[in-house]
Parts: sequence; structure tokens; C-alpha cells
Amino acid sequence: MTVDTLSTTAPRTADTTRHLIHRPTSWEHFVLDAPGSGEQSFVVAGPLPTGDPLSGDGPGHFHDPRHLTAELREVGEFVAHQYFGVPAQRPGRYSRLALSLTDVPAWRVGGAEPPRLTTYLTARPRPAAGREPHGLELGVAVRIGDVPCCTGDADLVFPAPVPRAGGTGQGHRAPDAAGPRAAGPDGAGRLVHPAEVGRRTTADVLVSEPARSARGRLAMWVLPPAGRPAPAGSAEGPLLEALRQASVLTAARTWGYDAGLALVADWDVSFRGRARPGPPLRCVAVPGPLDKDDDGRPAVGVTVTLTQSRTAVAHARTRVVQDL
Repeated sequence: MTVDTLSTTAPRTADTTRHLIHRPTSWEHFVLDAPGSGEQSFVVAGPLPTGDPLSGDGPGHFHDPRHLTAELREVGEFVAHQYFGVPAQRPGRYSRLALSLTDVPAWRVGGAEPPRLTTYLTARPRPAAGREPHGLELGVAVRIGDVPCCTGDADLVFPAPVPRAGGTGQGHRAPDAAGPRAAGPDGAGRLVHPAEVGRRTTADVLVSEPARSARGRLAMWVLPPAGRPAPAGSAEGPLLEALRQASVLTAARTWGYDAGLALVADWDVSFRGRARPGPPLRCVAVPGPLDKDDDGRPAVGVTVTLTQSRTAVAHARTRVVQDL
């Protein structure tokens, strides 16, 4: 990815070159050579990457929104370091992410060439002690081709580095979302079939066969592929994929969705702690009633909680749409 201020160098995303254009509201940063103190605007443009951003799985029915979430975090981190004075040794991670995919047809895969993805981004530093912001508030509006197809916002935090000693950070206790680790749900060692979560191979499945409660709640484990560590630290990509698979599986098991045509169209995710390497992640998904979106497609809300050793790692409210 390249940056233009009218452009600097920034990281690449996946296997495509995209361009980051700064649209300054003032020349404060350049004239004073000091960190910015107010909202800054950017545009990121270029081909939309194809396939699964974490594996070799090819494109499915829809483009993968995780290309957007990865880019949003990456660009937010770059902007914080470049324009707002956050020290380079402080990587950014999500504390909250909310996205709404507003045009389902725009996300369908089609055509010989990748479509153009344009992301309009605003960044505002949170109040800080001294000159370093505690975090960054991001606003986003997205077009695929010429079609507006996504809006949202996110909060990034930049914690100071801490020594690695049995994990970093603690989440919030969630006694109602997970039981003791040793008493995991039935079928914890068996992955669901890839087609039930919109994947092609078992290597890309992250969730186990769930146990269903009398109230319809599904409980499962997040089981990383052999040789790949469990999602930990600020690895929001695998965590978001686990949330997506749990949401789609819940819609398929509860309401008969075809997972290959299912899209998580709304995300509201709070990252409440940092997962530690080693202990497994437990996932509990609670489906809502079946509804319809504005275009008449089946839509269902799902509440998903990820926990580790009875400590909440992420909590999400999603809405899964069945394409027709």
C-alpha cells in the first residue's frame, strides 16, 4: 500500500497494492511537525483482495469482509504512528468494531477482475495524558466499484508493551457464558463439516460440533487447525472468523440456512480481553427470531460470546442474511 498526501509509504494488504491518500483538514501536522490533535480524513483505494485472508481457501459466494477489517486496523495503526504521535513500539488492536454491509449484491463475487474497493476513513485521537493518545476512533464508509456497500466505526487502543509471562491482559468474568474448561460441550473434539460454515476444506474450519441446550443455545469450542496456534493476543482476524463461523453455523442449524449463501451483514464486536496462548476458547451462540432484511432476504440476529477459562474475550451481536 502506498500513501499520498497529495502519498508516503504504508504497509501492503494481502497480495494487492492499494493506495492511502491523506486529506488533511489543516496543515498543522506539516507546519509544526507535531502530532495532530483533531480529526483527519483518508481514502484507501485499489483492487479488492480475493480469497480467504488467512488461508488458501479461494473466493466463495461473497467477498470476505475480513480484508476490510484487516485493512482498517492496519491503516489505523499506521495513521496513529504517523500522524498522532503514538510510539511505533505500540501496535494497535481493536477494542470495538461495528460494521454494517448495506448492499448485499455488491459483496457477491463476480467478474474476471477484482473490483475496486474504496474506503473513506476518518480518524480522531482519544483524549490522552501528555501528547500520546490513548486510542483512535475510526469512522468508515466503503464502496465496491461505484456502489456504497458498508458503513461503520471502530475503536483502536495502543497498550504499552508488557513482559510476556503467561499471557497479557485480563478480560471480564463471564460466569453465565462458559462453564469449567474440563466440562466442554459434547463433540468438542470433532469439527463441523466445512460446508456448514461456508468453507471448502476442514483445514479452514475453526469451530467444533456444537451442543444445543433446551433453549436453543449452541455451545462449541474454537479448534485451530493442526500446527496453527489458537487465536491469541490481538489476532482479531482468527477471532472474527470464529465469530463468523459460529454465527453462520447457528443460522444453518436453527433456521436451515445454506451456509454457502450466508453473509454476516452486521457486526458489533467488543474485544473485552486478550486471549492467551494455550487454553482453549469456548464459544456460545444464541440465535434470535427469524426476520427479513429491507430487501426481503431471511435475516437472523445471533449473540456470540468467546471465553477462555471463564473469562470473556469477545462479545458480538451479528446479523446473518441468507442470499437468494
